[in-house]
Amino acid sequence: MKGRQAVLEVILRQVEEVVGASGSGLRELRTLARETADAVEAISPGIERHTAAVCPGCQQVCCANRHCYHEYADIVYLCSLGERPPAYREGAVDTDPCQFLGEKGCLLRRSRRPHRCNWFFCTPLLEHVLESSARDYRVLIAALGEINGKRRALLHAFGAAMRARGRDPGDLQRFSDEIFFRYEKGRDKFDIL
Repeated sequence: MKGRQAVLEVILRQVEEVVGASGSGLRELRTLARETADAVEAISPGIERHTAAVCPGCQQVCCANRHCYHEYADIVYLCSLGERPPAYREGAVDTDPCQFLGEKGCLLRRSRRPHRCNWFFCTPLLEHVLESSARDYRVLIAALGEINGKRRALLHAFGAAMRARGRDPGDLQRFSDEIFFRYEKGRDKFDIL
């Protein structure tokens, strides 16, 4: 395994280790993750109403493969649900359409997608949302705030579990950022913690 996928696997193993050893803190992690998933699924029909109207006619696909990878916070969230990120296709090209994009949209349940995928609104999609009722827009914004708050609480609880084991959660966050913000194609080696 090389490059980005190898680094994601290292992050995943370390997160699973902390989540698995969280003892009584595991209940808090699971509760926060479940509440987050429920909130994401609750807003999904409203978002899908907009994407169904806008995305099929799109000439330029926003869902690029480079965005399909779950970053640190997504991995903490999924592991706290007792799940793992999906298997990524080895050798997938970043600029190709997302490997999880099917004919009717994303193949992943909304609550299992990377957070960035759920909350990216291209200009035509954002315009469609803004043209809908003011109430629908307020509901969407309120839901996003609620979901982000739950994710922050989950990451805070996970960070406390890591610090209790003498580890700095910032190390995994910085390592994840290396993948998403400074990843260089062809670079197969990353220095790990």
